[in-house]
Order: sequence, then C-alpha cells, then structure tokens
Amino acid sequence: MIIKLKDEINTALDFNKSASDLFDKINQMDEKEFIMDFEGIFYISMSFAQAYYASKKRSSKKVTEINLSDDVKPMMEMIEKQIMF
Repeated sequence: MIIKLKDEINTALDFNKSASDLFDKINQMDEKEFIMDFEGIFYISMSFAQAYYASKKRSSKKVTEINLSDDVKPMMEMIEKQIMF
C-alpha cells in the first residue's frame, strides 16, 4: 500500500506525534507492506524523523520510503543510521 505523506499529514513534517499517529494507523491495518511516498514534502524536522524511525523500528510492518527530496533525504538518512542500528 502506498501512503502519500503530503496527503496523509502535510507537506511539512514537523511534529513527532504525526509520525507516531501514522504508525499507529498502519499497525492496525491488515496490509503487511507499506511504501511511504515523500513526493511534495519540502521539510522534515529532526523530531519527526526520530519518531518516524523509532516507530518504524517497533513496527512489524515492512515500510520503505520513496521520492525523498534533496532537502529531506539527508535528515532521514542521518536519523535512520542513528536509530536503526
């Protein structure tokens, strides 16, 4: 299942609660795999990225990311390395 974050949350991902709420929602769904589409996302806060990857790590769902912009990708990569390993 593809989730377009700009439609689901906003084009600026700045609240850690938004990430937690997103994973609460997908963890209740029957699907086992999700693609998070970051198309149109122009900003992501460190707190959102931390909550996103912490929630991803705790989830039993397979979650992958696509369409990370040049502005968002470095933040996501930095936090992923810190939290996922």
